[in-house]
Amino acid sequence: MHTIIKGTKTVAEFKKVRTKMEQLATQAFESHKKASGEWKEGGIEKVWFDSDSNICVEYQSGNWWHYNGQGEWW
Repeated sequence: MHTIIKGTKTVAEFKKVRTKMEQLATQAFESHKKASGEWKEGGIEKVWFDSDSNICVEYQSGNWWHYNGQGEWW
């Protein structure tokens, strides 16, 4: 999983944000995959936060989604 992290000022802050991103991405992936029935997107390829602080996850297929704190995606 590649994480794209901007704006951290210390190594400790970077590590904290990276851990949070990986946890959120994994939760989003599991929820989305479970709701989809037959998952064809593959595993997580890349993760970042959008300008509204939603987690964005790109999969091995090249498709990606935004995920909010309520478990919704678009």
